[in-house]
Amino acid sequence: MRRRFFLAMLCLLFFIPCMNVNYLSIRHGEDVLCAAPVSFGASFATSYIHSVQLTPVIDEYRILGGRIWSWEERVQSHNAGLPFDAPPHGRFLVKSPWMIVQGGRVATTSIPYRVGTDSLGKNRWSLPPFEEVRAYEAYPKYRVDIGVSSERLFRAKITGW
Repeated sequence: MRRRFFLAMLCLLFFIPCMNVNYLSIRHGEDVLCAAPVSFGASFATSYIHSVQLTPVIDEYRILGGRIWSWEERVQSHNAGLPFDAPPHGRFLVKSPWMIVQGGRVATTSIPYRVGTDSLGKNRWSLPPFEEVRAYEAYPKYRVDIGVSSERLFRAKITGW
């Protein structure tokens, strides 16, 4: 019995670090600003103040199967490129003060993203359980790429959170 237990523990010791995991990273060129391994279905969110409407926008994503899925967008106004209707395979809800667009079956491996400043954008990134990143303070005016890849757990380093 002890021998089997020891053998099982030994296998886990070598197997778990070699498992493939979803790895979320935010890069500026070749520089990794923030990165972390994430569980299947993990939530990631960006938020900012819309430059024309001057209202908050929250985009929530899920990390599934090596892709970033657009899960939900919350806005408080229409016009200037903000959603006003449900996408195909999605729905539009009103829960004051928010208008919420859910679904749409939109997935990608990367999202180009422009960070604003304290006076324009006030962009923030949220990846629980880490603290929220005030991107507008840490990386003002950066053009970044938010991406997901599949990495071995032992190579999936936590950076910047």
